Amino acid sequence: MKYSNGYAGKISYWSGMLNKAIAAGDLDGMNYAFGKLTYFVKRQVQVYGSDNTIAGVDFSESLNLLKSL
Repeated sequence: MKYSNGYAGKISYWSGMLNKAIAAGDLDGMNYAFGKLTYFVKRQVQVYGSDNTIAGVDFSESLNLLKSL
């Protein structure tokens, strides 16, 4: 396993970038950040399993928001 905390840092970063794009009304930025966030969340599940806790942070709410989009 390459990352000691899984993909938590990347998930957190792209979640923040998605929030910034939403706040700015930047549709291209939203699409790009959403794609990255989706990739890293799926990668987290593939590599580390489906537990929604990464490095002690529960990402259940973020995952539910992604499912609703």
